Amino acid sequence: MIQHVTHVFTDLEALAAELAAGAVAQAAEKSRAQLVQIYCAGADRAQLAAITSAIAGKLPSAAIVGATTTGEIAHGRLMTHHTVIGFTFFESSRVCVVAMDCDDGGEREVGAEIGRRIVRCASDTAGMLLLSTPLSIDVSALLEGLESTLGGLPVFGGGAGDYAAMNTSLVFAGARQFDSGAIAVAFSGSDLHVESRSYLGWRPLSRSMRITQADGLCVRRVDDRPAFDIYRRYLRIADDDRFFLNALEFPFLLEREAGLLARVPVAVDADGALQFVADIREGETFRIGYGDIDLVIERSQVLHDSMARFRPQVVFLYTCGCRRFLMQEDVDLETLPFEATAPTFGFYTYGEFFGSSSLTLLNSTMLAVGLREGPKPPPEPMKHGSTRAAPPGGHDPYANKHTRVVSRLLRFIDAVTSELEASIREVTALSATDRLTRLANRTRLDQALDEQVDLARRYGTPFSIILLDVDHFKQVNDAHGHLAGDEVLVGVARILEANTRSVDVVGRWGGEEFLVIAPSTDVDQAVLAAEKLRLALEGAEFPLIGRRTGSFGVAGYGAGDTAGALVSRADAALYAAKKAGRNRVEVGRET
Repeated sequence: MIQHVTHVFTDLEALAAELAAGAVAQAAEKSRAQLVQIYCAGADRAQLAAITSAIAGKLPSAAIVGATTTGEIAHGRLMTHHTVIGFTFFESSRVCVVAMDCDDGGEREVGAEIGRRIVRCASDTAGMLLLSTPLSIDVSALLEGLESTLGGLPVFGGGAGDYAAMNTSLVFAGARQFDSGAIAVAFSGSDLHVESRSYLGWRPLSRSMRITQADGLCVRRVDDRPAFDIYRRYLRIADDDRFFLNALEFPFLLEREAGLLARVPVAVDADGALQFVADIREGETFRIGYGDIDLVIERSQVLHDSMARFRPQVVFLYTCGCRRFLMQEDVDLETLPFEATAPTFGFYTYGEFFGSSSLTLLNSTMLAVGLREGPKPPPEPMKHGSTRAAPPGGHDPYANKHTRVVSRLLRFIDAVTSELEASIREVTALSATDRLTRLANRTRLDQALDEQVDLARRYGTPFSIILLDVDHFKQVNDAHGHLAGDEVLVGVARILEANTRSVDVVGRWGGEEFLVIAPSTDVDQAVLAAEKLRLALEGAEFPLIGRRTGSFGVAGYGAGDTAGALVSRADAALYAAKKAGRNRVEVGRET
């Protein structure tokens, strides 16, 4: 069975008394392994050295690790500007510590080496705690290296903080202290069970935007404008020394394979670029998010229930500092209920580490980790009532309601934004669609051509176009009227849609001419595609009119081509097809 004792540090004398004769001393006698986690508000290196020395003197075999924070959690409650010490005693399990410093640029190899050493620690490792310094290293690269060698072990933990000063964070293992490095603790044992869960609780607020220029952990441009503009324009946040505190409630929300991820900007440079401590990719789309307190509390209750069913003997919490900022005096609503299940201890972070086969650096989340030795005990009777004590005279129905009002206002803004975006999408679709054929119109085709030319110039990817003209179309209008001609154009449009790929852009170029833009297609492949379309059109039967044919001009992108030059070659090839008797495919070759 695991035993845990939390000590809120006041002075070395009180700590010495706890180590000599308190609950720590009693639990240590029966343990096989001991883990001591120290989380502190400031990086007082001398005091940390004195604390670790005092603990090592009484618990010489203990693994002692820790980090600076942006808030401490003891007995499930938020502490601020304290040093809290968690003593965890394992009856049958083992712990193994790997500590490494890390230079800028060496994060991936350091992560890989940590993974290799952890794997060598034991064959029955059940999980791993990771602490690091995200202000000084690229933790995303560290996680990539760790993932490459760790072999799918569950990882949990957090980045060291410094109470939003954004200067220096610290991690330590025993007497070794690192302002640029990582600490890993492996938990192993055949009788050890680990349960880790996380949740976000942030909702999208703004319209969708695209990262158009990014460099490592720096986002330079969003929608081709300086990235900081979105915080100045939408939120009136200034570029000053309080930027991080003002922006942390409004992270970028990204859609990735792992789900919705938050990324919090920590600083702005002179050019209006945003600096992050977590990976962010050029080309990604995102929306500015906001913390929904009702959603946070709702999701936390699900997590409380899930952890209670696991029946842990200790709960470790690694939760983002921005949750403190968002929740204010209500922050204990999501942390304190764990204490009713098991002793609860942890810290507020600069980023949370979570995953197994795919390791993810999270922002703005809460990560709860339960540990248990031995079989799951039988369930206890259901407990009723809140873990929060009612104030004298009962709860005040008017207290702390401002956060709920703000939450509902933001939901209203979200709903209005969603309706506006839907209207914009509808108008955009109409402006880019030919009213008769429902294909892309000339404006959309011009845009798609320019996009393909840009891609071809940047990456060297081939593409081709097919220009089609319906043969003798004027005769249809003269003999049967313009309504019959319209039916032919609609029919040709459906044939083109049915015989092209989903990645192709198919549209009406003008009159009875149609254009197909075929990405990643060289000219020979485009000729085969055009021949397929020619045969499909030749074999179609139009009511009242009978069969129709078409003439096709094909051209492939060549180095230095403009969109106009490419279309001119396809148009010349189309003219050649008509001159050669129609109902045929010709190619406009480069001269």
